[in-house]
Amino acid sequence: MPEICDVAIIGGGVIGSAIAYDLSSEGRSVILVDAAEDLGLGASDAAMGGILTQTETACLGPLSSVIRRSRDLYEPWLGRLRKESGVEVNVLGGGDIQVALDRQEMDRLLSEVLPRWIEAPFEVRQLTAAEARDLEPLLSDRVVGAFLLHEELALDPRELMVALRRAIGRSSVTLRLSTRAVRVDSGPAAAEVVLADGSVIQAGTVVVAAGYLSGTLLPKLADLIFPIKGEAFDLRPPGVTGYPLDHHVFAEIDCGDERGYPYLVPRHDGRVAVGVTYEENVFDDTPTAKGLRDIRSWTSTVMPATADWSLERHWAGLRPASPDHVPIVGYVDEHQRLLAATGHSGLGVTLAPVTAEMVTDLIHGRTADPEFQERMRICSPDRDFTDPALSPAPTAL
Repeated sequence: MPEICDVAIIGGGVIGSAIAYDLSSEGRSVILVDAAEDLGLGASDAAMGGILTQTETACLGPLSSVIRRSRDLYEPWLGRLRKESGVEVNVLGGGDIQVALDRQEMDRLLSEVLPRWIEAPFEVRQLTAAEARDLEPLLSDRVVGAFLLHEELALDPRELMVALRRAIGRSSVTLRLSTRAVRVDSGPAAAEVVLADGSVIQAGTVVVAAGYLSGTLLPKLADLIFPIKGEAFDLRPPGVTGYPLDHHVFAEIDCGDERGYPYLVPRHDGRVAVGVTYEENVFDDTPTAKGLRDIRSWTSTVMPATADWSLERHWAGLRPASPDHVPIVGYVDEHQRLLAATGHSGLGVTLAPVTAEMVTDLIHGRTADPEFQERMRICSPDRDFTDPALSPAPTAL
């Protein structure tokens, strides 16, 4: 006999866990399936933790309204999660400083990026080099100017996942860990998940939030979802026990024939997560000596003191991406039983609250609000993925 529930969720990363958490709060019976031995051990464990509004290029354009909604939800959502889990998720609220290390990069930011920042529903403040170094004194003397994106937040994704695990564990959600889904099917009355051991889960709705593997379960997405490998690591400044920086810091720099993306995200316990690389259609999540070497070089160019900071954990992850780097959220079958929630690229942590809200509202039939309908249109599985308006050039977060 199959297990029966209202909603089965495949994928226990930050997106699947956030959806399970929100649905359980509304009284739905939920089974959450993940192939790992615990929740959040895939791409979510490798995330940098920026809650981005403007740094990632995909934020600029149609997705900005979805980002705005997620940013508005974030702090109340975390407050509820803290209360229900008993876990403190530390949040850095100083914003992001995007710096330019030469006049050519500053001209690019002013001419190409600033107009798009101004169009987005978030404030941006231009900084002189002196003002940037007043905010972050460790910045390189090479900095010629910067922009403060003050609504951006940052957290440690591992802390977020601890809180989600605890809240889900205290809820009515049934966890099926170390369990691989091999097929999903839908019919007029219900959907089914077939597991590797031959057992079956029957649900009113199946949500596929399986990262870059979502296309293996949903044929409609097979040619749309692909991995983007990213490497990063933790550094620890000597003698620091609190936030070592007041902001997260990002830059784009030329490194010979390559483009570098140094990104520094401080943690409340004195570490700084630094990254990050960007390799499309790479399926191997093994950290490499080249990735370590490149990121070390990029980071010390932006903040020279980091060259002497001790190295801790070095990791790599596979972000699930779509051709236009906008998430895919919505039903993908004629019976409206199979629901995709994937393709978030580097924005899984950023978009977790709004994705959970969108999926929960869809399942509950709360679809009349025009702003909700617009968010669903932007993230629709049926959109034109070749539309230039929805196809930003990707960056590396």
